[in-house]
This record gives sequence, structure tokens and C-alpha cells, in this order.
Amino acid sequence: MDKISATLHKSKIAKNPHPILLINDVPLEMWVTGFVFDSDGTDITNHLVPAQGWLIDDEDLDAAWEILMPSSVDCSTIVPLLICPDDMDLSCTVIAVEQEITNETVIWHKFGLVTHVINHIPVSVSWDKRNQSVKFKYDEFLSACNEFKRLTNEEWV
Repeated sequence: MDKISATLHKSKIAKNPHPILLINDVPLEMWVTGFVFDSDGTDITNHLVPAQGWLIDDEDLDAAWEILMPSSVDCSTIVPLLICPDDMDLSCTVIAVEQEITNETVIWHKFGLVTHVINHIPVSVSWDKRNQSVKFKYDEFLSACNEFKRLTNEEWV
């Protein structure tokens, strides 16, 4: 089983630490390095920031939080995770994951580049062909998401 947590971290593009998710103690934007490439074959992940907290459109931000947080069991959802810090919206580079929720686990099956968004929700993704799935304990995932949101709302300056 993989580990997920949340902390404050100073990424390459930020002047100050900001909330992030860690997978197996590695910041998410570093963990996905080498998984998602643009049409020219360039890795586009090492300068991205979390969608949750950085999106400037309130409806986009609310949707990103709602989609990330488990709400239904035995289904999967496309969750926006990382965005371009220059635009801070869903129109530029957006990395998403296919997230499956079960009674006991949360599985991130595959990662990809969002290619189409409708009403603040990613609906089309160019999925990476390699198997880079991770599996978390449901309770640990929920705890990490709650801490991520708390850090975003209360600690981030």
C-alpha cells in the first residue's frame, strides 16, 4: 500500500512554501515527473502546482476540491491534480488522475494531460500508457485530503 500525506513545501516556482500532497514522501509534482508529456514529448510536470488551492476561478476551485474528496464508493472520477502556475486555470496545462474509491482504498489508476473541460470538470484526458498506479488506505487518503484543505485554508500565506 502506498502512503499519502499533506504538508507545506516550497516548489521550484513558488517564493514561499505552499500546501501539497506527498506520495510515499515525495511531493506530487516531483512524483509524477516522467509520466506526462506534451505533444512534442517534453515532460511538463516539474513546474506545476496543485489545482486545489491555486485555481483562481472559484467554481473551478470548488469543483477541484469536491472531485478530489471521496463521495461515492465503487466508482471512478477524473480528478484535476496539478496546473500551470502562470494561468492558474483549467485552460492551460492540467494533469489529472483517474481516481477509484472503494470501501477500504483509493486507487489512482493512471495520470494524463487534460484535453477538454466542460463546466469546470475535466472530461477528456490523454492518458499516459505506462502503469503508474498507486493505492492508498481510504482513511489515510481522507486524512491527507483534510490536512491538505486545512493547510490551504489556514496556514498558507
